[in-house]
Amino acid sequence: MTKNILYGLAAFLTVSAVAEPYSKLDEYAFRQETIHSTIRSAAEYQLHLYGKNIPTRNWLVGTFFSSFVAAYEQTGDEWYLEQTMKWGEASEWDINNYFHADDVCPGQTYLDIYFLKGGDEKFAKLKEKLDPLLEREVLKPGELHQWAKKDVPFIGRNLWSWCDALYMAPPVYARMGKATGDKRYFDQLHKLYWDSVDFLYDPDEHLFYRNSKAQTEKLKTPNGKQVFWGRGNGWVIGGLARLIPYLNENDPMRQQYIELFRELSFSLAKYQGEDGLWRACVNDPEWLPTKETTGSSFFVFALAKGVNEGWLPRAYFEPVVMRGWRGLMDCVSPEGRLGYCQLVAGSPHETRAEDTKDYGVGAFILAGVEMLKFQPLEKMEEQIANPFKPRSVADDGAWTWYNDERVILHNDVFYASYVRSDGKTAMTAFGLEKMPSAHARKEMVLSTWEQKDDHNNGAFLPLKDGRLLVTYATHGTHKNFYQRKLTLWQWKEAVVGEERSFRMSHGKRGVTYQNLHRVEDENGRIYNFFRGNNFNPHFTTSDDEAETWAEPIQLINIGVGNDRPYIKYVSNGRNRIDLLYTDGHPRNCKQNNVYHMYYEAGAFHQSDGTVIRTVEELKRNPMKPDDGTLVFDGSTANGRGWVWDMEYDQDGQPFGAFISSPSGQMGTDMRYWTARYVDGKWACEEIAFAGSNLYPKEQHYAGGIALNPADDQEVVISSDVFPDTGKPLPKRIYQLFKGTKTAGGWTWKQLTHDPVNNQLRPVIVRGRENALFWFAGAYRRYQDYDCEILMSMEF
Repeated sequence: MTKNILYGLAAFLTVSAVAEPYSKLDEYAFRQETIHSTIRSAAEYQLHLYGKNIPTRNWLVGTFFSSFVAAYEQTGDEWYLEQTMKWGEASEWDINNYFHADDVCPGQTYLDIYFLKGGDEKFAKLKEKLDPLLEREVLKPGELHQWAKKDVPFIGRNLWSWCDALYMAPPVYARMGKATGDKRYFDQLHKLYWDSVDFLYDPDEHLFYRNSKAQTEKLKTPNGKQVFWGRGNGWVIGGLARLIPYLNENDPMRQQYIELFRELSFSLAKYQGEDGLWRACVNDPEWLPTKETTGSSFFVFALAKGVNEGWLPRAYFEPVVMRGWRGLMDCVSPEGRLGYCQLVAGSPHETRAEDTKDYGVGAFILAGVEMLKFQPLEKMEEQIANPFKPRSVADDGAWTWYNDERVILHNDVFYASYVRSDGKTAMTAFGLEKMPSAHARKEMVLSTWEQKDDHNNGAFLPLKDGRLLVTYATHGTHKNFYQRKLTLWQWKEAVVGEERSFRMSHGKRGVTYQNLHRVEDENGRIYNFFRGNNFNPHFTTSDDEAETWAEPIQLINIGVGNDRPYIKYVSNGRNRIDLLYTDGHPRNCKQNNVYHMYYEAGAFHQSDGTVIRTVEELKRNPMKPDDGTLVFDGSTANGRGWVWDMEYDQDGQPFGAFISSPSGQMGTDMRYWTARYVDGKWACEEIAFAGSNLYPKEQHYAGGIALNPADDQEVVISSDVFPDTGKPLPKRIYQLFKGTKTAGGWTWKQLTHDPVNNQLRPVIVRGRENALFWFAGAYRRYQDYDCEILMSMEF
């Protein structure tokens, strides 16, 4: 999968053992004095290119000088103001064709100087030319385009019909409204702007076409994607950043502009490249893969402005902005030339290192001004100090939450299993050594078959001879489970043994899920719990370290329908295995209760120790779900339940985690719960809002909850809402939260702040305090995902 999934996390990450995510070069790029000197040298270099006769009254030079007043105000450097005044006077504070948005662009700078220094002459000619347009109903032939042959309505799609125009003219209209106090400027702005948006904006992609949707959406890249021009979208979001501050706080349309700005920002974040920059075709970077700094400069400017103004959530966009600025700084030569600028065009084109252009430099200076306000060096130091540092474990993978252990720590090496997007079940070894080793980050393919389905990840169990057992299965399409044994070396890569299969289903349905547990008091017998015949839970045992497996035994019988109990297992490794389970799937069971039972000494027991069935009795008479002890009643207003995790508390008693769905079949309001066995009875506590379902066809798929095996007062959850209030997160993108139980209830700390990718299905690893694994990316359904496996040593 693409690496851009990493950019929105709470801290930049590395795949090496080095903890600090920044280098000395980053530190240099983020210093205030470096930003000051770099934007000044870029401005001087461009003025030198102009020579003695600086152009006037056009959009190219207008965009360049649109940054100068902002630079002066932020830096106090009089040089910027002097150059701007000379240019404004040479322009006679005038514009050419006042119908054409490009020609209106210089008015931004005239008005910025007026707000700073006064002098009605700076906008007198603008007022003279633009005032008559405020009451216009018709655009006549030749006023905008010489080739026009007939009158057309004076609306946005006819006046500002290309996306560049939304940078050039709208900020002028907003400034004129403020300068003159004439409300008609704002009224006309709103009328024209939003008609142009309707004409150019794709509400699904949250990106702008360069020209009309009807015209541009027919164009495809060589890779078959829609063409969304990078700089074109830069013009739009840069224009919004230049426009919104001049709207009155009580303007009823102001929030609509901010919402459009936010939509664009979140959409653009997902296309940021590994080097921090965007490409000429923003949504298809593989088509034109070289850097492109004109659009990138506008994006960094706008996103930084959005954070500084409070329009965007700071924690989500800080990493995006900082990485973007670092990428731009790499494109500035020692003498101040901003390279990789796409030259004048109306669509994506290739760029070269030597290509520079005045409008790109103007956008770069605007970005630098916002970076000075952003205090990036301070942010860098904060991120380095943050103990939560995501690291990439596997570039491609996802998992279900009913195969355990999905991640295991064995001899100071983590082993994580997952299902790749090519349908292969795989695993990665990840060592704790500070120096690179054979276990630094090594992937091993497990399955000889392919089935893209997150149910198929493996489960691990250490063997007594030092090897590691891993078992895995398809999602019910094969009647076997599969296993391999790994020979582990301290200084060499693991050796993966042959794949073996064991038939475990003799009915209509195949095998799903794997859960491995050892009972030492039974001479080290290994148990494998799985879903088998007709969706019913089964288990098999091995007394020879998984060389052979016994005939499966049905654990629970719910008949021959499509319903099935879902079970989470935990064992103490010595004499006991605990089970937390449901009647069935909440999709089918409107009253989906949660139950508990445990296995010990050859029999399954209710929570109080009452024997339900011995193993021998199970062979003839499997249990029913309600033979266990009721933990949670799914018939109440709290809604149906579904189990998520199971551990032992500090006293060695079982405790679990599950969700409920008060919204019933809709799955739009789920809640996280814990259940503790205290003084001979179960106590359930609702601890957090879980938010909405991951995708419509599975109404009860939550983001996930993980209990901390080392601390029963801590959990990590995934949610698309704030867990304490239920208020939606930005764009309802699932994030990770750490929950801590205190005397006053549960407190929550947000761990991830990703503007692009869902953070899902956390796992806290046994045997290593505060080792957290999860996967992140685009998760559309259990057979359709583009995700990667991440971890943090602390949380």
